[in-house]
Parts: sequence; structure tokens; C-alpha cells
Amino acid sequence: MNKYFKALLILLSLSLIVVPAAYAGYLYWTTKDAINGSYAKNTDKSDLRKNDVDPSMNHVSILLLGIDDSESRRKNGQSADKARTDAMILATFNRDDKQIRLISIPRDTLSYIPAVSYYDKITHAHAEGGPKSSMNAVEQLFNVPVDYYARVNMQAFVDIVDELDGIEFDVPFDIDEPTKNDHGRIKVKQGHQLLNGDQALALARSRHIDTDLGRGKRQMQMIEAIIKKAERTDSLSKLDELINIVGDNAKHNLTFTNITSLASLYSSNDVTFKQTQLKGTDDMYNGVYYYNPEFTDVYRISNLIRKDLGLAKGRQEDLLDYKVISLYGSLIPLEKIDVDAINKEFNSKPAEDSVSTESTQT
Repeated sequence: MNKYFKALLILLSLSLIVVPAAYAGYLYWTTKDAINGSYAKNTDKSDLRKNDVDPSMNHVSILLLGIDDSESRRKNGQSADKARTDAMILATFNRDDKQIRLISIPRDTLSYIPAVSYYDKITHAHAEGGPKSSMNAVEQLFNVPVDYYARVNMQAFVDIVDELDGIEFDVPFDIDEPTKNDHGRIKVKQGHQLLNGDQALALARSRHIDTDLGRGKRQMQMIEAIIKKAERTDSLSKLDELINIVGDNAKHNLTFTNITSLASLYSSNDVTFKQTQLKGTDDMYNGVYYYNPEFTDVYRISNLIRKDLGLAKGRQEDLLDYKVISLYGSLIPLEKIDVDAINKEFNSKPAEDSVSTESTQT
């Protein structure tokens, strides 16, 4: 398979859904058609960028979104842009170090969502305004620019895994989860298993046994398992079908030129991958579960991202979470917030170190 298709699939596979990562030396026109067919120019330059960025010259960030969209849900009236995110990973691409960093953001992370002007589970951001809303929520959380997005759905994940004839995985516990169409159940026993698409998706989405952190770790392990299987699958007979799956089930704001630029640098074997999960605690507010992020880790990750993107180290005072915690003691869900008023009130306060920010960059 050609390196451009490999690069696109690497980007999408990181979001847990589209995955074959194999390569050859020829540019298939169907690859270009698939990229152009799934391209959606519906976002502008990040407000946190002074200038436009180009993956061929700049370090960039890409928000990878796996949404709970399926044919049955669309028949029931749910549009793709109103779906929630089951997986959210912010990826940074550093050209100098040939490094890709993956930051897993748990779906229930309590975050400020600009589209609705209150704190809520970050999974809801996409339902409130599609990819742009999710990008804005992540920018607000870490105070870093989110340059691009790639969004894929559940059907793509199932079809890709099936096209690869399944993946081998050490299932950590018995699972009993609904199918992608919410009709019937998927049951898999604990232990080393060859998983088909429906089984792999059920395991990736399961969040009833372990924590959000455990789920995020399991998703990262599944990404690795799928990529390894794809690398062992070198049959060109699968290429056309894999490309069609991508084109039918993905949306992104990466042009074909963007993809080829990324491919030229990041599809080689000497790229370094680093993985990070946002730490937090399990909390309940009015009987509803939230994953409350640790501010120290929000600040740590913010500066890791800024370093990856070649930006100056940020100040804790520039993060909205810091201001809200300093003023009110905690993050409160579902209460309208005027960010301008928060900034004004915070700036009028006497200087004090009310939130610990010890952090180590790795």
C-alpha cells in the first residue's frame, strides 16, 4: 500500500477506528479520491495561532475523534455532527524530533465547552457543534492550538478490523456489550482472543468494568494491535476496499497536500511515538459521574504540547481551569460561565499561588 494512504490511515487509526498501516511505492488515484471525498473544509485557523500552519514546514496538532455514529442511529434521527465522541486523542507531530505524541482525553472529562458556555463532559462537545466544538473545547482545556481534526465512526472500525481478518488481543476481562447498532449483545471471554470487528469495537468502548484511565490504556493497546496486524497484511487485494471504508466513514480537514506532507516524514519506521493520558479523579455531581482532571496534569500536558509545537512555555494563570479553581474552589458542571467576567475577576484578585502546579516534562 502506498505511503500516502498509510499516513492517512495512521492518523485515523490513532483515533481508534481506521487502521491498516502498510505501504508500497505507488500513488493510487483511488487514495486521492478517498482523501478528497472525506475532506470537509469547515474549520479555520486556530485563534491561538498567529499565522497559518503547514505540515510540510511546521509542527502541528491533530484532534482525532471516534464518534458513536452508526447507520441505525442515523435512521433514528441522530446526525453525525450530533454524535458524542467515544474516543478523543490529541496528537502532536514534531518534525524536528520525528515524534508523534498521543494524548488520550477521557470522554467524561469535566471541561469548559465554549459552544454552550459551561463545564460538561467533553464527549458532549461534539454533539453541541461537531468537530469545531470539540477542537474549541480541547483548546480551552490546554490553552494550545488545535490545527486539524480527523473524525471516524464505529462502522469504519468494525469494517477495517474485519477486512484485516480480525486482530489478536489479550482481553482483560469478560465483556458483554451492545453491538454497534444497539441490537443484541457482544460477549467475549477473558484471555488471548482473535477478535472480529464487532468484538474489537465492544472492547474498545467498554467502560463498565475498569476506570476511564483503564479504558484509555486499553484503547492505546488496541491501536498497537491493529497497526501490527496491518503491517503483517501486505496483500494489495485489500487496498481498494480499505480505501473505500476510509472514504465512506471519515471526515477531516486535512487536504491531500497535507496528507502527503505528513506521509513524507511520519510514515517511516524511525518515528517515535509517545503516549500520555490525562490524569484525574472520579467525581459525582448531582448524581452524575464526571472525570475531574487534575489541574497539575492539565498544566503539565499543556506545556508538553507547547514544547512539541515549538511554542513558549505557558503560564498556569492562562488556563481557565486555574482561574475557576482559584476563584470558586472547584469546577462546577452545567452552570453558565462568562469567560470575560472570569478573566476580569481573576485579574483583580491579589496574586496568590492557590493551585499547586508542580510538573515534569517528558
